[in-house]
Amino acid sequence: MTAGSPRPDVSTGAAAPDAPGRVSGATVGVIGPGRVGTALALALVDAGHRVVAVAGRTGRAPLSAGLERFAAAVPTARVVPATEVPATADIVLVTVGDDALVDVLRGLAAADVVRPGGRWLHTSGRHGLRVLRPVALAGAHVAACHPAQTFPTPEAGRAALPGTAWAVTAAEADRGWAHDLVATVGGVPVDVRDVDRVRYHAALAVGSNGTSAVVALARDLLLSVGVTDPERFLTPLVRASALNAAAHGAAALTGPVRRGDGGTVDAHLADLRATMPEAVPAYRALARLALSYARRAGLDEARARVITEILDPE
Repeated sequence: MTAGSPRPDVSTGAAAPDAPGRVSGATVGVIGPGRVGTALALALVDAGHRVVAVAGRTGRAPLSAGLERFAAAVPTARVVPATEVPATADIVLVTVGDDALVDVLRGLAAADVVRPGGRWLHTSGRHGLRVLRPVALAGAHVAACHPAQTFPTPEAGRAALPGTAWAVTAAEADRGWAHDLVATVGGVPVDVRDVDRVRYHAALAVGSNGTSAVVALARDLLLSVGVTDPERFLTPLVRASALNAAAHGAAALTGPVRRGDGGTVDAHLADLRATMPEAVPAYRALARLALSYARRAGLDEARARVITEILDPE
């Protein structure tokens, strides 16, 4: 095949257009029937696409819990082996875990099941286009499209998708259809360079998983003093703090570290050492991080040194 020539559509024998820019009424196959795959399948059905196939670790009975849940939620999808998905779908959506993604894509390319001209995308935040290279070499159009959203359940993830930002990494020729597909489920496509995907994903892990861990610690501390409904305190506080920090960065920081209130920080640590010593390392680490941002926001250096001496006594 010469460079720039149209890829043949093996299902019809006709020439398929290179990297179409619009996606509507497509057939979709999903490889990876977890919470993300199920939520996106439901959203794609809502948008007028047809989800026709799903594959998990095995297509044989008994089905995994994920496959059973997917099949119940999307009854139009046949449960098939992963090698049969590309033949039935215009779009192959790969939603397996990050560590499995490389082997899954390599295996499918090696099995010679990639349909030239088909469109493949994965939803990993960490990975970009490199993992898709085997299927791209087999003639597929490829893109990495990661929704910056949590998926505690498929239904909750589906409901949260409208307005969600997606990190899209694609060659210029494939950017149009990738953006369009994201837009059909209510997403906002944002281009992220391939080389920046790992750092992008680290940012989201800190913002999401880090926040969850910190709030869980705060919840434990409140429960330890007899507050039976910690969400009453934490929900408005955490929401306002997160929104302000996302909008204003270091300038949004408040609290004893930002004020340079060494006596309060010292009292916190003394109480935790006596009552919840397992929380001391986390408090110190978070206070050190807050101190670095407090300095950026203009904390007086003399006060900053007092906080440093309290956090790291010699």
